[in-house]
Amino acid sequence: MKRCHALLTLVLLGSTVTGAQAPAQRWYRGNTHTHTLNSDGDTPPAEVVRWYRTHGYQFLFITDHEYVTDVAPLNQLYGTPARFLTISGQEITQLTVDPKHPEGIRQVHVNALGTSSVIRPLGERNRANQSIASTYTRNIAEVRRGGGVAQVNHPNWRWSVTVADMADLPDSTLLEVWNGHPDVHNLGGTDSTGNTFPSHEAAWDSLLSRGRVIWGVADDDSHHFKPEDADNPDLTRSGRGWVMVRADTLTRDAIVNALRRGEFYSSTGVALRAYSASRSDISLEITPRVDTRYRIEFVGKGGRVLSTVHGIRARYAPKPEDGYVRVRINDSGGRRAWTQAVIVR
Repeated sequence: MKRCHALLTLVLLGSTVTGAQAPAQRWYRGNTHTHTLNSDGDTPPAEVVRWYRTHGYQFLFITDHEYVTDVAPLNQLYGTPARFLTISGQEITQLTVDPKHPEGIRQVHVNALGTSSVIRPLGERNRANQSIASTYTRNIAEVRRGGGVAQVNHPNWRWSVTVADMADLPDSTLLEVWNGHPDVHNLGGTDSTGNTFPSHEAAWDSLLSRGRVIWGVADDDSHHFKPEDADNPDLTRSGRGWVMVRADTLTRDAIVNALRRGEFYSSTGVALRAYSASRSDISLEITPRVDTRYRIEFVGKGGRVLSTVHGIRARYAPKPEDGYVRVRINDSGGRRAWTQAVIVR
């Protein structure tokens, strides 16, 4: 059953193993949303890969619009067993026609992580005359048919995607709860007429509360790598958000399968020293920065904060009425982290 599978996945994430001893696992840092000169980035793939390799990452998905980069030469040049890996992918640039939207279209982008051939969006010039939900259904099915993992990108970009549009996302879909692009409105907002889009994180809680098993992702959506642009806050620079994936090996299959199973946490700068999760107990310890303070929140159904702890260690015993439990961490410097939801229904 899907729900049981999700719970067992999270038990594995926390190194709580039943039965036979699980293989030794470690954390791998990676980015799931990256652009190069092959679409709308400003830098060739080799230089992009080199940036991530030299800045402490262990893997990178290249996700150009309607283009799949051949990663074999990049891995020959920069790949190192157990140290760094580039994985192919694509951003499916789906648009849906909506005369009620100020721009006449809505942006419904999906990343295909780990796929090796281009998936064409629906419609002429990527514009589909059908519902957002139906385009998600088709495009995510195509990603899975290609052996990849689907990631719903920046629902609040151009104020395009509502929670209702995502209500039927299949379990094990990834959702960006934090995107490094300065114009995607991670925190949501309300316009002068009272029309409100929730934050990406609140949308995630709404989906989890509806019974969907969705994994929350932080990433860069990086486009700009030129040194002369390093201080421009309006550009989509690298190093703003990432995932920490737990796997036994640094291979394409191990990383893709771990993402599919939710065996990772997401971060903009907070690192975990230890994390375990089971039906009866969730505990964690933060790797602290000097002179930094932390607020650890256990969040349940409806986005309700179940418990708050100040410090670097916390523990919570899930209750059936919680529905699910995930952890959100904020530090005094503005950095954040999110663990995946443990389903306790």
